[in-house]
Amino acid sequence: MKTKVFPLLVLLCSFALTAQSPSDYTIVFTSQAKVNLHENQRQNINSFFGVALGRRIEPKTDSDWVYFDGGGFVKFAYHSDENMVLDSSEFIKSMQLGLLVPSTEYEAVQSIIKNYGAPPMLPEVEKYQDHAHFYYFHAPGGQIFRIVNSEKTLPKKGGVLFDAEKAEKYGADDYGMKKYVFAFLKRGPNRSLPKEEADALQMAHLENIGKLAQEGKLVLAGPFFGNDDLRGIYIFNVDSLEEAKTLTETDPAIQAGSLTMELKEWYGSAALMAVNQIGLTLAKKSIMD
Repeated sequence: MKTKVFPLLVLLCSFALTAQSPSDYTIVFTSQAKVNLHENQRQNINSFFGVALGRRIEPKTDSDWVYFDGGGFVKFAYHSDENMVLDSSEFIKSMQLGLLVPSTEYEAVQSIIKNYGAPPMLPEVEKYQDHAHFYYFHAPGGQIFRIVNSEKTLPKKGGVLFDAEKAEKYGADDYGMKKYVFAFLKRGPNRSLPKEEADALQMAHLENIGKLAQEGKLVLAGPFFGNDDLRGIYIFNVDSLEEAKTLTETDPAIQAGSLTMELKEWYGSAALMAVNQIGLTLAKKSIMD
């Protein structure tokens, strides 16, 4: 069985196009890909990528190799057999490429694409509607492009889009990581409390966890299963062991000697900063009830 690779997009040609030079903007693409499409789309590919977007095209017998400033290329392979291409219902499965456009050229380039007739991708879906910052569209052949006007929103390798706003909000470094302080909660020397006092202490312990989480200092907390000396963990959003120790000492269970903590600096994903917010949407009940 022949494998269908990417969808076919049928366009009505021809359109009046404004030629762009390669220096006007950069298509960011650092790998290679193959797009299967019908042979009747060859003129569309050349007019869109070559004339409208100013890309260098190397023609072959049954394909065109379109080169991008990011160092990669896409091979458009032409077929007479309709079974070699995807139909329009499978657009969503096509690849996504990032097109970096200077802010001063953003509206002009978007206008060229719209005038050409390349339709916006899934215009009814909310995340594709923020055209002030980027614009998703289907190019000839069906592949999806995202136009952006800032390097901060360029896609990473593998097609994952870099979200500069979240990276800054969560304190991520260039690798999407950040420093935390990891705390191991251990059984303390003072565990022989009457039930009422132990219950009250546990409630105060949980209230303090909630307070630190609301302040953004405590990213994650939870108990271990079992009944050994290692009782649970905290992950603090702080820069130093000293600050983590100060926060640790606000825990009533630490103050009472019911728990002790061992602190260790830790390097982990900055995405952990979103755990508390997401967690609130998943809980039917409060642990405080």
